[in-house]
Amino acid sequence: MRLLLTNDDGIDSPGLRALAMELHEDGHEIHVIAPEVQRSSIGSARTYDKPLRLIHRELGYPIDGVYAIDGTPADAVFIGVKMFQPDAVVSGVNLGENVGLESLFISGTIGAAIQASLMGLPGIAVSMVVPQDKKFTNSGIPVEYFKLAISIASTIMGMIEAKGWFSGIDVLSINAPDPIKWNGEVVVTDAMSRRLFKEELVKTVDPRGSPIFWRWGHEFDELDPDSDAYWLYRRGSVVVSPISFNKDRKIDTAGLRDALSKIGKIIPS
Repeated sequence: MRLLLTNDDGIDSPGLRALAMELHEDGHEIHVIAPEVQRSSIGSARTYDKPLRLIHRELGYPIDGVYAIDGTPADAVFIGVKMFQPDAVVSGVNLGENVGLESLFISGTIGAAIQASLMGLPGIAVSMVVPQDKKFTNSGIPVEYFKLAISIASTIMGMIEAKGWFSGIDVLSINAPDPIKWNGEVVVTDAMSRRLFKEELVKTVDPRGSPIFWRWGHEFDELDPDSDAYWLYRRGSVVVSPISFNKDRKIDTAGLRDALSKIGKIIPS
C-alpha cells in the first residue's frame, strides 16, 4: 500500500521515525510530511493566511519522500494526499495518549486522521502513553518503546491491505499503554470519556511584571466506567476506538476485532 505518515509532534519525533521504519519494512510505500515544529493540541486547524512550504529532510529514513511543513498536521495531510495519492493516512506515533471526547477536537494526531477521512481515505491515529517528562519533546525515548503501538498499526494496515477498510468507520484511534504496564488485553470501544481532566487557570507574572496565564489540569480520580480512558489508565489495556461521523451508519467491528486478536486478548466492551 502507498501510505502517507504524519504527526503533531514534529518531523523529528522518534515515534514517527519508528512507525515509518516498520511500515517500510512491511513492504509499504511510505511518504512522510509532518510539521517542522511541535504542533500538539492544534486539532484539525488549517492554514489559510499564508503560503505553505515543504522542506526536504533526510533524518536517516530508508525512504526519500520525507518533508517538513511549516503548517499543521491537517495541512500536511491535505498536501500529502494531493502530491502522493496514498491509499491511507497514518498519524503518529504520538508521544502521549489521546483518549476522551476532547481528544477529537484538540489532538493534532487525530485531527490529521480526520482530515484524511474528509478526503475519502482511511485515517488511523496512533498514540501511546509516555512518561510525563517526555510529552511535547522529541528526545530520550528509545525506538523499542514504540514496539507495541507500531505492531498494532502494522497489523491493522495488513488487514486493510488484504480485505479493505472497515465498514461504517471513518477514523480509527489507537491508544497503547506503557508497554511494561500492558495487561495483554485489547479493547475495541467507541465510548469516549466525557470527564478526563479538571482544568484550572493558573495566573502568574512575567519578568516585567505583566500577568500571564496557563491552563492546566489533573486527571480526575474517577473515570467514566468502561470508557476508553478507564480501559487505558485503570486496566492497562490497548484501546482501539472506531469513530464514525454518521450515527445512522452501522459500524462493523468484527473484522477489526479479528485482526487485533493476533496481538492480544480481545475484551468485550
